[in-house]
Amino acid sequence: MSLVDSIDHYRYPDDVEIKQNKFREFLWFCAGADLQLLRHCPQSERIKEEGIGGVVLATAVLAFLSSSYAFYRVFNPGTDEGTPTIAVVSSVFFGLVWSMIIFNLDRFIVSSGGHGDGTEKITLDEFLGAIPRLLMALIIGFTLSKPLEIRVMQSELDAILVAKQGEYLYGRRDASGNVLTQDEKGKPLKPGAIDTEKTRWDNEIKKLNEVNYKALIDEQKLIESKIEEYRNLEIKAADTAYKEAGGTANNRASGQGPGWRDAKANEAKYQQQKEEEIAKLDNWKKEHAQELSRKADDEAKIAQDHDKKLKEIEYTSSHMGGLVNRIMWAHEEFPTVSWALTLLLLSIEVAPIFFKMMLRSGPYHYLTENQREIVAARYAVERKANAQAGIGGQHAEIEIYHQANASLVSSLAHLNSEARLSQQALGKFEESVSQDINAHPEKYIQLDNSAKG
Repeated sequence: MSLVDSIDHYRYPDDVEIKQNKFREFLWFCAGADLQLLRHCPQSERIKEEGIGGVVLATAVLAFLSSSYAFYRVFNPGTDEGTPTIAVVSSVFFGLVWSMIIFNLDRFIVSSGGHGDGTEKITLDEFLGAIPRLLMALIIGFTLSKPLEIRVMQSELDAILVAKQGEYLYGRRDASGNVLTQDEKGKPLKPGAIDTEKTRWDNEIKKLNEVNYKALIDEQKLIESKIEEYRNLEIKAADTAYKEAGGTANNRASGQGPGWRDAKANEAKYQQQKEEEIAKLDNWKKEHAQELSRKADDEAKIAQDHDKKLKEIEYTSSHMGGLVNRIMWAHEEFPTVSWALTLLLLSIEVAPIFFKMMLRSGPYHYLTENQREIVAARYAVERKANAQAGIGGQHAEIEIYHQANASLVSSLAHLNSEARLSQQALGKFEESVSQDINAHPEKYIQLDNSAKG
């Protein structure tokens, strides 16, 4: 039996002493290794691929944790108090989808990286060839690191969030609680959103009363002021009557004397005047009922708009703790920790690419190349050097597909044969018709006349 036929049945001598398990095979799968060839390799080759697969698997797990937390912050940008179930379920689902995408990309990156030049040194050509894969790995690593950063610093970022929300709602304040109008550098500070909205609301009400309904309000205030005046006089007269009856007035005489009677008379007079003004106010309101109703509607619209603005302010405040803001705060407040975690994730992501370029050629590499050559030979594919013209005398490999070429030659020969036979048949047919015309010309003339008729 030839090597070509027996390669799939070859066994490494020590293979009988190594028990395979599904987890090791899964790590090989993660590394993009050929399980069939790897089973025939020494233990050292298997460990290499297991290590690469382990890094790819770890990156996928980190991608799941990172993206789940990122999506969680998208669906629930506030603090963790009152965590909604739908946010957790949605975050886990999208995190799983994203981790599978990252796993597939990482597996493709490490499996397409080749084996370098077979030495432990990374040459310039190797590094330049790996730049596209390194760029993809760096982008993936940088993307994964940001959510993990803000998860590690969650407590500190929650405290910053509370401070930012307070500053947004009520403005920046000093230790005594007083609102600051400028920062340490003398730059003006924005007032709190609630104070700004309250000022706007007061101005709208003031504008409404002073422009649209000033005369109406002045008339109402005049009548109400008289009612209040007579009410105060009534209360004062009643108090005087009480003191006269109790002997606590200036004359110190108790009982219902002249002073008491005068006070009671004044009390009754002021009460009557007050009631007349109240009746006058009621009549006035009936006369101006339409205008008062329109004024109430306008005030209700302003109040409704005010409530809407307050809800918008509350919504904005509750969503200030989103993913982007937390990443920005983490870089502003904790730049050292943030970059340290980022570099850690980046190193994990690009490590398999550098490791594969640094690995020395081993049995797995040789078997892989051998298997490729066997498949190429089985299907008659030949690679040969081809010198290209130009400066530098560069050489390139070209592939010759003998099996395809043989099929092409066979197809062309078949078509050429059919063409020759068809030409020969047409010649014989032309000769036969020519002989018949010579023997019976009238037949063809009659046919022609009948066709004209």
